[in-house]
Amino acid sequence: MQKMMMNENELATRWNISPKTLQRWRSEGRGPRFMKMSKRVVYPIDEVFDFESQALRSATWEQASDVVLPSGSKLIDAREISYMTGLPLYVFTQKQMREALGIPHRRVQKLIRFDRDEVMVWAKRWLQDAQDQGIDVKADPASQHRSLLHALASLPV
Repeated sequence: MQKMMMNENELATRWNISPKTLQRWRSEGRGPRFMKMSKRVVYPIDEVFDFESQALRSATWEQASDVVLPSGSKLIDAREISYMTGLPLYVFTQKQMREALGIPHRRVQKLIRFDRDEVMVWAKRWLQDAQDQGIDVKADPASQHRSLLHALASLPV
């Protein structure tokens, strides 16, 4: 009988990595798809094979860090859009936060890039929706800390 699933330790041994690496990958949304049954994590064999076949490369230049965007491209990285908007960097770097807020972005291989104009339109729409729902976004001048709402409210319109 052929085995259909691999547990975390078996996969870690197969790839000669630590089980902690697989745990970290799961929390980051990387690695092969897995199933969680109660506290037990298992990886379907075909998902492992698919992940391994996608990892095959014919040259080292195919790495995402080597991607050069075409000249004239308006796409910028998370650090630049964070600086331009004044919003915290984590808003753009954390996948869950981007998805929860609906921040427009593009994937260039493994890199996440943002179009400044699209992000500014998103921010205006997000701010308008908050105001339509009766959320007051006026910052308290005495407050030392800014909330995400305050940061969005301070963006140039």
